[in-house]
Amino acid sequence: MNTRLTPCRIRLLMAAVAALALAGPAVGEAADGPDVLASRSAVVAQVSAGKAFSYKSELRSTSRLYRVYRFSYPSPIVTSVAENNTIPGDYYLPSGIGPDAPQRPAVICLHILNGNFELEQITCATLASRGIPAIMIKLPYYGERSPPGGARALLGNPRLFVEALPQGIADVRRTVDVLASRAEVNPARIGIVGISLGGILAATAAESDSRFCRAALILAGGDLGRIVAHARETRELSQFLNRLAPGERSQVDAVLRAVDPLEKATLLRDRAVQGKVMMINAAGDEVIPRECTERLAAALGISERVVWLQGVGHYTALAALPQTLVATADFFAQDLPPGTPGPSPAPAADPLQTLALLVQQAAALAGPDPGEGHGHFADLAIRFAPPGQKPREGTLRVIRGSHSRFRIEARLPGVGQLVLGQGRYPWMAAADGKPVYRGTASADPRPGNPLAYADLRQLRKLQAVVGTLGSVALAPQILETLLSVSDDTGPDGLPALRVTLKNHRPGSARIVMRKDRSGPESIRFQMKDLEGTILFRNWQIDTVALDAIFEEPPGCRVQDVDAEDLRRMFAAMFDFALEHLP
Repeated sequence: MNTRLTPCRIRLLMAAVAALALAGPAVGEAADGPDVLASRSAVVAQVSAGKAFSYKSELRSTSRLYRVYRFSYPSPIVTSVAENNTIPGDYYLPSGIGPDAPQRPAVICLHILNGNFELEQITCATLASRGIPAIMIKLPYYGERSPPGGARALLGNPRLFVEALPQGIADVRRTVDVLASRAEVNPARIGIVGISLGGILAATAAESDSRFCRAALILAGGDLGRIVAHARETRELSQFLNRLAPGERSQVDAVLRAVDPLEKATLLRDRAVQGKVMMINAAGDEVIPRECTERLAAALGISERVVWLQGVGHYTALAALPQTLVATADFFAQDLPPGTPGPSPAPAADPLQTLALLVQQAAALAGPDPGEGHGHFADLAIRFAPPGQKPREGTLRVIRGSHSRFRIEARLPGVGQLVLGQGRYPWMAAADGKPVYRGTASADPRPGNPLAYADLRQLRKLQAVVGTLGSVALAPQILETLLSVSDDTGPDGLPALRVTLKNHRPGSARIVMRKDRSGPESIRFQMKDLEGTILFRNWQIDTVALDAIFEEPPGCRVQDVDAEDLRRMFAAMFDFALEHLP
């Protein structure tokens, strides 16, 4: 539930839009059509209960594809924390919506437990770039709504915690009223999307309000009490609940049941069966137990329709963020009026420039640490063999983050299973049934250079390789002295490159790219003594990276060891690998 994003720049939004092959917003350009929300005066909306309220709008930013406005309006529930009684919402209005344009669907986006809002900004930007108005609201006691002491104040005040969840549902309903009052929004086509905690609350909100036409539930499930007790991220909350007096605990349990999507799933079931509910979940989710997802899907009657992201967990699912965003935009775009322009086509790129992009990405993967809150993901399935011999297979997942954090999971011929990494401290997982060795026994277990004990010659070899790749990326013409590169797009329409070594050296490869040319799908290679295939199950450079990705596997028996001993082992494995590179 808690994705623990560290503060990130708005360039996350730019990266996600680029991954979707959408033309990136150019801040400061004028949007097409009139500025329908430029006025800061209050606008009246009518709520379903018959009461009226007003909201204000303020232009926050402008881009070629959308504008972002800050909406503010009163929460229908008044609390003792004055800051909490106003709902802030960032409304992403697509460009080109004129006064006579047909009404469009609109989507409410709910944020994750940690509440840093970057994922939701990306989601809203993606929807708006597709032509769908979207609004991200901040739930009770988050952001500027928090009491003195921030969101942690909830853990010390049971009354505030009891108020927060049902107030959040009420705030969502009021946001539906706001959207329904908008001239550009079709009130019969309002949807909701949420990730993790936001996905759980999105399901409950859709159950409680039949005005929701669609709901996209991402990394979500039912049985909120079990999720809170299970997840490492909610351990502090679970301990807080266990310390409550029986009367207070009973009250909190009643609130959890009231907002648990399993309680009233029948109210959403008809829409779900009609294809109006989408669930995307991680097959290896360590936060939302798979059983919790399966129970919710069964209650909604869509067990066979859940999209399971294979090979990823709750945090590593971010490696599939572009695919998830595409699926989400496609889901809500079904309600766009006929003739609405689709996403901008991917710009054409010549084969040499496309290959240079891949080389640049490879250099980044092996080069300096990514920036704060960012990371590089590479998840490969490899199959190779000398001609005429039985093929060998393996998998390799490498995740790199800032401050020397990393995670490596590999299954390699002749080596076996290997899982190691460094988050708050270095760690290494032994064979099945054995403990996870965690480098916390030393006097200073803080993360350090994992290659502090590596052979200097091997480090220089790696630096030389990275430097060479970087030079190629800056001057793609260098490639022409070594390679012949041509377009080899096949009947399936996926862009592909044919790369052949020059100077009579045997060797060629066919590189199949993603449709938007942002990264590789597969490589089929042939050399004098080797042939094989590399499948890129995930490949993301400079994307969102979560702290928990780099921690040891949860639920394993742990043995504390000296951190320096682990780093010596890391260095030995690194030296061995570099010595056997050609």
